[in-house]
Amino acid sequence: MNVTTVLNEEISKRGIPVSELSRRVGMNDESLRRGLAGNRNIRADEFVRLCHELKLDVNDFLTVSSN
Repeated sequence: MNVTTVLNEEISKRGIPVSELSRRVGMNDESLRRGLAGNRNIRADEFVRLCHELKLDVNDFLTVSSN
């Protein structure tokens, strides 16, 4: 499952309007909408703030390769 899918599911589950979430994390509303739609890359700092606000553990998104 990709990052935007997880974020969108959490936002939907919590019933937070994107405009409210963007305000809480200090992002431009349109930038967040485009990022969640996959039309813009979400920067690392934005991703961390989104995870914090949605109470998601950033480490859950990391994959470890055993080479």
